Amino acid sequence: MASDEHTAQDQASVIAADTSHPTKALHSRAFLDAVVESVPAMLVVKDGKDGRFVLINRTGEELLGVPREMLIGRSDADFFPADQAAAFAEMDRRVLDSDRVWVIDEEPLSTPHNGDRWLQTKKIAIPGEGDEKLLLIVSEDITERKKSAAALEAALQSAQAASIAKTEFLANMSHEIRTPLNGVLGMAQVLAQTELTARQREMMDVILNSGRVLNALLSDILDLAKVEAGEVEVETAPFSLRTSIGASAATFEGLAHQKGLTFSLDFGPGFQDRVVGDALKLSQIVNNLISNAVKFTNEGGVAVRAETRRAQDGAVELTVEVEDSGEGFSPEVQASLFERFVQGDGSITRRFGGSGLGLSIALRFAKLMDGDITCQSTPGEGATFRFTARLAPAQAEAPAPVRRAAPTPPIERLRVLFAEDHPTNQRVVELMLGETADLVVVENGEVALQAFESQTFDIVLMDTQMPVMDGLTAIRAIRAREQAQDGGRIPIISLTANAMPHQVEACLQAGADLHLAKPITVAALFESIAAAAELAAQTGEMGRAAGALSASER
Repeated sequence: MASDEHTAQDQASVIAADTSHPTKALHSRAFLDAVVESVPAMLVVKDGKDGRFVLINRTGEELLGVPREMLIGRSDADFFPADQAAAFAEMDRRVLDSDRVWVIDEEPLSTPHNGDRWLQTKKIAIPGEGDEKLLLIVSEDITERKKSAAALEAALQSAQAASIAKTEFLANMSHEIRTPLNGVLGMAQVLAQTELTARQREMMDVILNSGRVLNALLSDILDLAKVEAGEVEVETAPFSLRTSIGASAATFEGLAHQKGLTFSLDFGPGFQDRVVGDALKLSQIVNNLISNAVKFTNEGGVAVRAETRRAQDGAVELTVEVEDSGEGFSPEVQASLFERFVQGDGSITRRFGGSGLGLSIALRFAKLMDGDITCQSTPGEGATFRFTARLAPAQAEAPAPVRRAAPTPPIERLRVLFAEDHPTNQRVVELMLGETADLVVVENGEVALQAFESQTFDIVLMDTQMPVMDGLTAIRAIRAREQAQDGGRIPIISLTANAMPHQVEACLQAGADLHLAKPITVAALFESIAAAAELAAQTGEMGRAAGALSASER
């Protein structure tokens, strides 16, 4: 041990004698000054007693914009506003009393000559001569970083505002388009049920088909808006894959045969039928792929193949291939095929209609199912689209118990309260219900509320956007009166052109039992009325007095 101490002392003596040794340079005042001056941050030393500046480096001089000879020996009170100087002094006192490092992430500073700056500061007490304490302050100028963060926050808020504005615009346009479209399709359906000549029937079919295409286009645009706004969620419910895919194929099989094409649907061996997932979105994907295959094929045929396999984690991996013998497309087209508003033939002379949104939406839905959509094609030799998804297995559906049929109740005409401000839509529903119901039509929510309080109804059909009182306010008022009077709950169907997810949710939260989006069909209207009646019957509240006060209470 003594030998080690002797060696260390000898080394120290050698270093002290040799001024060229690197360690000797560390003790040089010139070297320490060079280090202080080279620090890329403001370095300040203050006297712990009175806060006078003892040392300041070049960066600090440049930041404050004051020559060092004017700073040394003076304090913060000589350069900064009184309130800011007092705040600095209070913070310095706390640091000197604590003997630990204080970190101030963001500190505003009003410099005498460089304006307002933002600093990130570290402060610590260090020993001076004797019992004196000094305060070491190291501050980094983060003004530009702060400005960048503020600009980024402003850009984010602007983007969010733009997204909200776009969503509101799409919601308003959806309402404005669906309202007249409801009149076109509704009247066409009613007219289609009358006696027509063959020529008139042909023209009516064109009107209905064109209206359905327009409605599908509107739905595509809204689906895209929902996905981009993050409003699309994947439902999880048990369903039959075979039934879902088979229904999609059956939808377009007739059209394929009309074009003289062959059409086939095959399920692989050991196909897993019952799964848990979103049947509607899966059907939308398969519908889009088969629809495109039939649309772009003029000779040959379309073949659909569906297979499943079990993954190691138990998930069901679904693969659906749709192969056609159509015109195909080039690798350049394939590279952009899943982008929005892009089609295989995008020229003004293209022969096939459509928005170019279908594949983009289908791909996004597939991604939500942990899957993908890929394609292979050669110009002139057709194309094959492959859709994959991961689904959870479901138990096989138990056979329904055999029940004795209940006696059919006598059919009774319903009294329906219908609140709708658009004359065409009033007439559409009036013609659709025909002789099956007694319809009372009102033009806004306030009149609907008055009618509800003075008459007896079996069901309410309520539009959303109306003058004087909107439909949501009217629904809430009806539910409040039911609760106050401890009366029955009348079924309410929100029959509206507002079809965005948040709008549907708003209707249900207001107290509607069902939401039916325009344009409506005769079948959808009657199905909704039946569903609302069944819902009310399940709660034991269906009847002529449902949702209304007794005669004695009026």
